[in-house]
Amino acid sequence: MLTCLQGLMLDPVYWAVLAVSTIAAAVALWTLRFQQFQGKVYYALTFVGMIWTLIMVGSEAATVAFDCQMQQAQLAWLGHGLVPVAWAFFIFDYVGPSNKAHRRISLLALVAVPLGAFGLAATNGSHQLIYTSETAILPGSDRTTFVHGTGYFLVLAVLYCFVMAALIWLGRAFFRAKRAAWPLLTMLVVITLTPLGANAAYAFFGFTVMGLDPTAFMFTLGILAFSWLLVTNKTMDMPSVGQSTLFDTMSEPLVLLDARRRVVRSNAAAKRSGILSDPDWGTDLIAGIDAQTAKGTSSHMTYNERLYEPRVHPIENPLAPTGPAIGWSVTFVDVTKRIATTTALEQALREADEANRAKDEFISVVSHELRTPLTSLKGGLALALSGKLGEVRGPLRSSLDIAHRNGVRLSRLVDNILLVQKLEVQALSLEWLPVDLPTLLRDSIEENRMYAHERGVRLDIGKIDQAAVVLGDAFAIRQVVDNLISNAVKFSHVGDMVESTLTAKRGRVRISIRDYGRGIPDGMEERVFGR
Repeated sequence: MLTCLQGLMLDPVYWAVLAVSTIAAAVALWTLRFQQFQGKVYYALTFVGMIWTLIMVGSEAATVAFDCQMQQAQLAWLGHGLVPVAWAFFIFDYVGPSNKAHRRISLLALVAVPLGAFGLAATNGSHQLIYTSETAILPGSDRTTFVHGTGYFLVLAVLYCFVMAALIWLGRAFFRAKRAAWPLLTMLVVITLTPLGANAAYAFFGFTVMGLDPTAFMFTLGILAFSWLLVTNKTMDMPSVGQSTLFDTMSEPLVLLDARRRVVRSNAAAKRSGILSDPDWGTDLIAGIDAQTAKGTSSHMTYNERLYEPRVHPIENPLAPTGPAIGWSVTFVDVTKRIATTTALEQALREADEANRAKDEFISVVSHELRTPLTSLKGGLALALSGKLGEVRGPLRSSLDIAHRNGVRLSRLVDNILLVQKLEVQALSLEWLPVDLPTLLRDSIEENRMYAHERGVRLDIGKIDQAAVVLGDAFAIRQVVDNLISNAVKFSHVGDMVESTLTAKRGRVRISIRDYGRGIPDGMEERVFGR
């Protein structure tokens, strides 16, 4: 074997083969390093088998001894068996789809077929199935003339099965692929057919290149061309395919215009919407948009009962970003639901405002209408109780006292309603006058005493500091204290006591109304004190 290697580096054919093999290896390494695609492992194995075959064929061409040429031809069968199998499985993976069972089969085939072919070639001396006994260097020639036996054609038949399977797989891909992928698929078909044709011409008609089998050379040219296509073609490039898919599957109509403002591409949503079929656009879509939006106060356009809002974005020139745009993208945003929601919300707000105004008017009217008779009622009762209309005694005076107190209570309720109304419209004005809080607290307790008696609750006056005068609105403070006492009575049990105290300390006054009822449930504080 070492004898056969002598003199190889002096042969120009071998140098040419080494140069081609080096280029092929560099292309393979660069492609595998920087490109992302399916079937990388099979692609790499195809290159390995191809480079091995080239080196063996080149070595065969550079040697003159028959035994050396025979050895190189036998070793070349490792590549002959690996290349079509690896290429077929690359096609299966690249075109897709693949599965785990396919991977197990591919591993078995990638090992069994090359080793089986090499085994038959290596043991040819014992059976002469690959090369017959007529294989020899003919007089006047320095190249071995190979006469193939039945085993050779049997191995070819096995290898051709993988090639035909790849062609069938590519044929199926044509039916399901988009037209944009057809050039790439055509290239794959050509790469698969070219070495097949070259090998068939060599096997059946004796066609050679410099006296050598042309299969490896033809496949090398094809796969180098495919590697270049793999780098430049965007059919299987994930970012490019993703952008194209996103463009076509967008729910919003999207149109691309060139520098002359002509439509060069539109997605499926734009075609479905009927926007581009509008004759009013003319040849300048952007001018048509400006003209339509200028007709009315709204920038929305209606097509097929849908409202669209056009958004125009210039596409800058990457070579001259500050120069004129090389085109425009026009997105028609569907605002039908948004406009409908906004319109419904505005209508609901108008109805709510009208309802609030009606409520305020009702409260205002009712409150003012109640105040007039209540004022007369309280005045009449107060006058009767004063004795100016005659002395009132016994049960009659007690009844008049109850009526007067309830009249005062009802008047206070009306005042509370009006106060709430003023708070809601932020129209409440407060006085800023001295207020005697002890007197205010005692008066409130006395006025609520009858209400407490009716509910079986006792009102008790606790500690009250005498010197407790503050600046404020006496009426508003009295309303707060009255509400606290009446609520304490309301939520107390029969026989309970409501205690009121007033303490002054460090310039601050504290009024406390304490009851022994059920209290405020946890989490309800905001609801109770929210208004």
